[in-house]
Amino acid sequence: MKEYYCVVTFDITQHALLFEKELKQHNLGVKLMPAPRELSTSCGTAALVMCEDKDKIISICDKNSIPINKFHKLEVTNKDSWFTKRILKK
Repeated sequence: MKEYYCVVTFDITQHALLFEKELKQHNLGVKLMPAPRELSTSCGTAALVMCEDKDKIISICDKNSIPINKFHKLEVTNKDSWFTKRILKK
């Protein structure tokens, strides 16, 4: 079975901080992290979220006028890479 993780990218860091605050208020898991350069070069901060929360997250962002750049669903292809180990650690 394939494993995925989801990363939300932003245009500016302020949006990432507002995003994190709002998701925590709704008891949704969120972890800010450096934005992978393959996904975004506009803002250095991204958010790791649960893929199954996508609809809730988009709804929360719409209701609170929190702009997101893009919602990325990425397949875990190498569990031994430093990046995968870092973001997927519990």
